[in-house]
Amino acid sequence: MSSLARTFYLFTGFHSFLLGLLPLFIPVILWDKGLTISDIAYFVALTSVGFLCALYYWDRLRAKHQWRKLISCSFIFQGCFVALLVWDQQNLLVTLGAFINGMAGCFYWSTQRLLFQAITEDKNTGNTFGNFQILVVFALKIGVLVGSYLLGMAYFAGLLTLSFVLSLIGFYWVNKSLQSNRQLYSLKQVPAFTLKQIIQFKDTNKSALIFVVDGLFLFLESYFWVLTIYLLTQANVMRLGLIIVALSLLLALIFFFIKKQIDRVNTQLIYSFAVIGYACSWFIRAELSQDINNVMLYIGLLLVAFLSNFFRLAFNKRFYDIARQHQPTYYIICKSYYSQFMLILFFSLIALFVPLEDNAVNQLQTLYYLSIPLVFIYFLYGRHKAISSLNIH
Repeated sequence: MSSLARTFYLFTGFHSFLLGLLPLFIPVILWDKGLTISDIAYFVALTSVGFLCALYYWDRLRAKHQWRKLISCSFIFQGCFVALLVWDQQNLLVTLGAFINGMAGCFYWSTQRLLFQAITEDKNTGNTFGNFQILVVFALKIGVLVGSYLLGMAYFAGLLTLSFVLSLIGFYWVNKSLQSNRQLYSLKQVPAFTLKQIIQFKDTNKSALIFVVDGLFLFLESYFWVLTIYLLTQANVMRLGLIIVALSLLLALIFFFIKKQIDRVNTQLIYSFAVIGYACSWFIRAELSQDINNVMLYIGLLLVAFLSNFFRLAFNKRFYDIARQHQPTYYIICKSYYSQFMLILFFSLIALFVPLEDNAVNQLQTLYYLSIPLVFIYFLYGRHKAISSLNIH
């Protein structure tokens, strides 16, 4: 394994565990603190504001090869957010906490994407993303097991201590890897992008439209779908953790067998099948209710997990294949800007118009039904056999 790949997997592994330890349960914690679906939507919108503000400075640190600062900020902001998450101050959590959550997400996800793009080769993005997916599953779900147990026991001091200690260890090991990683510092970095360049982004792959839609679905999954599973499984944190881990282990086994094949099969066929399956997954989510028997519920959860993760595998392969053609850094940063800006609008609208008279599961089911037509926009992404170039001004 190259030193660059080792740095990437160390960075991703530690952060995945830390995300599973507590931040994965953000919607559940917010719900248990008495917040409504509308309040959680506002939390997501403010999180995106924090992400956008941090992204402007992240891009300038990236352009100057400030890898140590990028990695340090990812651990520092995540640690600060965890502290606010377990502190019983609701108003502070949904304002300052949401903003810091966005900053932490920016420094982690943006740095991760940049490193991932650097380690992939022209015809191995499916295999590399499969390896990455397995790593995330393993590290994240160990964190989920530990986090759900400690949350279930209400052992918040232990959560804080463990998160702080692992953040320090992760920071130490990743930075130690950086010290011997000349390859990372030798990577050519383009200058930081202006807002004018971001606004003028354009290509013939319908990328800007996809960026807008993809952000919505990612946050619907990471916030509202996690909350839905929690509500459908009798609002038990430990049970939620076990379900997530069990599903992930089964998916990891599936990805182990298909991760190499995705680079060999007709990519358009795989992608089309994945989009249709993803639309079906949102229909299944909308159909699952508290009245369904346990066997059908768990079959439904497994099917949703497989269809969603298979779509992510196919989509990310296409995303990184298109990004690497021309100015991958510019492409990745534009995705973040467009996705996060539209998230502010999307979730502000959800917060304003979600029907308050319905129960939470019904509110979420309505959102899932409404989201199904938007899935088919993914068909427009890179339809042409030859991936077109970006038009950079």
